[in-house]
Amino acid sequence: MDTLTFDLTDPTQYHEGISQAASAIARGGIVVFPTETVYGLGADATDERAVSRIFEAKGRPSDNPLIVHIADREDIFLAASSVPPDAMRLAERFMPGPISIVLPKNDSLAPNVTAGLSTVAVRLPVCREARDFIRAAGRPIAAPSANISGKPSPTRAEHVIRDMNGRCDVILTGYDCEVGLESTVVDMSVFPACILRPGAVSAKMLSEVLGYEPRSSYKEKLTGAPKAPGMKYTHYKPDAKVTSVAGSDFAAMAAFIRGELEAPEDGTVRGAIVFDELIPLLSGCPNLYPLGSIERPDVYCARLYDALRWCDTEGIGEVWVTSPPPGGISDAFLNRLDKASDVTVEL
Repeated sequence: MDTLTFDLTDPTQYHEGISQAASAIARGGIVVFPTETVYGLGADATDERAVSRIFEAKGRPSDNPLIVHIADREDIFLAASSVPPDAMRLAERFMPGPISIVLPKNDSLAPNVTAGLSTVAVRLPVCREARDFIRAAGRPIAAPSANISGKPSPTRAEHVIRDMNGRCDVILTGYDCEVGLESTVVDMSVFPACILRPGAVSAKMLSEVLGYEPRSSYKEKLTGAPKAPGMKYTHYKPDAKVTSVAGSDFAAMAAFIRGELEAPEDGTVRGAIVFDELIPLLSGCPNLYPLGSIERPDVYCARLYDALRWCDTEGIGEVWVTSPPPGGISDAFLNRLDKASDVTVEL
């Protein structure tokens, strides 16, 4: 397939890119577009055949539901049949933003969007480029992350070009994704509300609006069909063997990682993804990716997927990744790293 690519950071390409992307959607095509969380791979959420092309392009299991993206808050009823008062309060507080709210679905949606479920996750991005594209398309857009299924999600233009060139009709590139981790998914079709996937909108932030703390059901064993992406299958995994390293003593973490990196050579290229505070303690070690300071969760969360993709581009066979303490958006970092990891070491 020939893929048209437009750089939306270039003003001379912006309007033509949005127009070509909207035309592709109208023809039943699929389009890569930037958001503040990760890049999405979108199709007309009311067109079953178009939606099936998303699953084909990604190699995604068909029982994994998709999130429906809208351009304006009042468009929520294009995807949902009803919005309970608590859900509306969340929408008014956090939309646009990095949150997806699970609601009873509108029957106009294609059945494969929701994997046959009676609910749908609805999201309104902050990203101007995403909203301009959705608005120009004139219909709700079903979209998962624009990566090969199971691999790290794309947060930079080169990620989506590498994964999706030749697999979709149009690629719209923008700036690096500011949040860098997928949206919080909160199920408002049940009471009490359940966080199905953690993200930048934390449990504390949700509780301030709801008046109670929602259940974090993503920590529980899944039973039945998943109601949101990222709940059932292996996700975010580079080809490398990934070991997550947890602890509060930087010296101990650095000593452990140095010992692993300096293990007897067996032909495997080893590397580490570490907080900046550990870099001086690992002086001379090869293949280090700096995550940013442990004091900047916004930075290390935004860099996680690029770091995991670095493993593949650099031919890293084994990688050790330092993890932060829980709380806030760090819960999302820990959730994604857990799904990408083969081993977890507590120091």
